[in-house]
Amino acid sequence: MNAIPPKPTIDLATGHTVRRYDEELAKLRGIIIDIGQRVVEQTQAAVIALIEREESFAYRVLDREPLIDYLSLDADEEVFRMITRRQPTAVDLRIVLALSKIASEAERAGDKVVRIARQVLELLGLDIATELLPDGLKTLMLELDDKACSMFDRSIHAVDSFDVTLSLAIFEDEPKLYHASNEVRRLLGESSQEQMTPRQTVGLLTIAHALERIGNHATTIAEQVIYVALGQDVRFRNREILIDTLRHHGY
Repeated sequence: MNAIPPKPTIDLATGHTVRRYDEELAKLRGIIIDIGQRVVEQTQAAVIALIEREESFAYRVLDREPLIDYLSLDADEEVFRMITRRQPTAVDLRIVLALSKIASEAERAGDKVVRIARQVLELLGLDIATELLPDGLKTLMLELDDKACSMFDRSIHAVDSFDVTLSLAIFEDEPKLYHASNEVRRLLGESSQEQMTPRQTVGLLTIAHALERIGNHATTIAEQVIYVALGQDVRFRNREILIDTLRHHGY
């Protein structure tokens, strides 16, 4: 297995290997950041719609979803132009293709937000007389939302400067994401939730799973950031060993 190299002597965001593509890369990163910010905002809105039983928030998410799709198409077009016009070297091509994958991950996270909004609208349409969520479940769902959105927001910020340290922090938050998700599942499965209908339980499980997947997309983006910054494909590396190794190298 290849060892992790020491910190690069060039800043990949501004160094000589990228300077000639600076304008194009800045535009592409800007599109990705725009997508990411919209994903976070809409995720939070969809969960608020669930907690507050506010349909208008969920409908707003669905209305704005096409904007993410259009931005994703813009990112694809930018990647195509950069490859065909610039005929990038191996290092530059690595950056462009990684950004293309990151844009795709961000768009797929947007799809999960749509799934949440649709589930919320279905649940709110069941004409439930009591509270949709007991207080304990509300708290857990908000915690899961916070973990997923925090990870995704930081993954997008890591793209801006190919920040390895920020990417490692996202990896370190993975266990917290899974813990929050498992706690929601546990509470839904307890006898105290028997007042819920099977349809409610399935809908809430679907929402919890979508939030977890948004956090997963964040870790995939972080993997691509490290790939660009260090030239190492870390997708199948043991997380704990990877974190320890890179922390040892000063990240």
